[in-house]
Amino acid sequence: MIVLLTTKIYAIAADVAPSSSTEQIASAGGPPAATVVPPPPLATEKKSVAASANLCAQGGCEGKTSPATMVGAGQNVAPQQTANPQSSALMQDLAARKADLDRQTEALGERQRLIDAAEAELQRRMVALSEKEDHLADGQRHAAILSHEDTDRLVRIYEAMRPADAAAIFNVLDLRVGVPLLKKMSPRKASAIMALMSPQRAILATQLLASETGRPVLQESH
Repeated sequence: MIVLLTTKIYAIAADVAPSSSTEQIASAGGPPAATVVPPPPLATEKKSVAASANLCAQGGCEGKTSPATMVGAGQNVAPQQTANPQSSALMQDLAARKADLDRQTEALGERQRLIDAAEAELQRRMVALSEKEDHLADGQRHAAILSHEDTDRLVRIYEAMRPADAAAIFNVLDLRVGVPLLKKMSPRKASAIMALMSPQRAILATQLLASETGRPVLQESH
């Protein structure tokens, strides 16, 4: 009975403190004369525990790293940790530049679209203006033809009238209309009409005729 108790105490002591001596166990639990030799399995277990401790100390345990290994790893990781912020800042700077270039490209594209729209509107207005000018020129040519025809018809009418009747009309007619008619009449007909006009109207008509032709119309030959 005493031997079995001593063996259990020794096993517990071996787990707690492998370096305890047999004398300490004997003094704690049994008589001094009883010396028990540890069984071989316990010695083998003790060696396995020691080997495991050495293995863990060398960093061989799974999930654990020895201090030396951690120091070496720290020396390798430190430069990477120092370089990472620089790389991050560089990437941020490149991203900011790309965003700025994208904004500038979009702004240039919008400006080009506005320029193209303005050019198209200007071209449209130029075409419309050209069409209006052509239409106006056609109208002016048509009016000139009608005016020339009307003037010739009026000249024939006044030449067919008696000079006294024609002179009475020219005394009250706007000379801006009467002078072109006198200019197209034959000198004989025009002189007969002007001779019967009032002196003031005849003088004014003469001045207008001279300013347009450089000489009085009455001096022209028929």
